Amino acid sequence: PTLTNDKVAHGIAFMILMVWFCGIFDMRFSPWVALTLLCLGILIELAQQQLTYRSAEIGDGLADLAGIGIGWVLAIIGLQHWAARVESWAAPNRS
Repeated sequence: PTLTNDKVAHGIAFMILMVWFCGIFDMRFSPWVALTLLCLGILIELAQQQLTYRSAEIGDGLADLAGIGIGWVLAIIGLQHWAARVESWAAPNRS
């Protein structure tokens, strides 16, 4: 159960990051966002490999990649405009 929860947590974290950045940047930059997040996941695993109390796992990287993919799909089907919607609710046009 703990191993599965760890992978789910990795996937959810990277899914949220992908949706977050796709909501801030134009969708034409989404491949760069995905690549940057993938590099972040790899760097985290490489850093963990250097620690005595942590370990690097390919499964974590795969879970990160799955989260990035799911986040990208969520952005494509409508969540890419979340930031603009929040801004319009928070500061409606005061004409």
